[in-house]
Amino acid sequence: MDADRSFRFDRKTLLLFLKGMAMGAADSVPGVSGGTVALITNIYAELVDSIKSFGWQALVVWKKEGLKAAWQHINGAFLLTLFAGILTSLLLLGRVIIGLMENYLPYLMAFFAGLVIASIRFVAGNVAVWKVPAVIMTFLLGFFIAIVLAILPLADASNSPVYYFFCGAIAICAMILPGISGAFILVLLGAYGPVLEALTQLNLTVIGIFATGCIAGLMLFSRFLSWLLHNHHDGTMSTLTGMLAGSLYLLWPWRLANEINMEDHTFTRYEHVLPDTYVQMTGTIFSPLICAGLLLLGIFLVLLLEFVAGNISKRITGKAGQSESEIS
Repeated sequence: MDADRSFRFDRKTLLLFLKGMAMGAADSVPGVSGGTVALITNIYAELVDSIKSFGWQALVVWKKEGLKAAWQHINGAFLLTLFAGILTSLLLLGRVIIGLMENYLPYLMAFFAGLVIASIRFVAGNVAVWKVPAVIMTFLLGFFIAIVLAILPLADASNSPVYYFFCGAIAICAMILPGISGAFILVLLGAYGPVLEALTQLNLTVIGIFATGCIAGLMLFSRFLSWLLHNHHDGTMSTLTGMLAGSLYLLWPWRLANEINMEDHTFTRYEHVLPDTYVQMTGTIFSPLICAGLLLLGIFLVLLLEFVAGNISKRITGKAGQSESEIS
């Protein structure tokens, strides 16, 4: 990390802001991870280290050395610029995605499914050995969790602060994991549409609760995830792979929403149907061929992203090795 962590609006700051916008664009789409974009743009290590710097030690620095020292300790200028870019991107893309969800949901789900299919390969590739029984069991556990979340009726959580807090805490953790999308987690939890709508309508109450959950997630769950990745790497990645695979059930393009009223709550249960049945029930036609094309497009985009990330990683590794040889 740079020694100078003070905020300066210069070319480097603008570039970081644009990287944040790229991460926000990725995290607004289920199946694409902002963590992957951070990896590609060579800021992933600094992002993780900056997030980990939050904690009691930062408070101790604040108390002993003042606010400026604490701000530098947490790399505040970096995080502020990056998250400003992420938020800007979410606000700009939110209305577009909501419009697509309202008018072209089957096509959007097919595209999302393609993104997830390719992401499965990316995340699964991080598991060293798939033959270990524990790894297979954790994959099945993740798959089971995703399926259960997909088939359970979704409650109308628009008036539930605890729900949005929980969603924020969980989704923010996905953002720092390459291959897992925060938007994908929100889709599984049934909060994707409501959170996007709150952002586009500037619903400060919902945004504030969700943001508080994000902060809590960064403070607590990110450390737990870091511990899991360092101590149970293969089991953690296989669980995430299973969750991605199970989520494909949720992303079936032709599905019908049935509302269930119980006491003071409204639940939504989705029924998966064939394209012909969907046409009969809704009167709208969404071509299976176009859905297949969008699915392939989603797969291609993630594979292209992985290819670019691999090339950049090789260049960085090559430069590091060259520098070491020059020193020796």
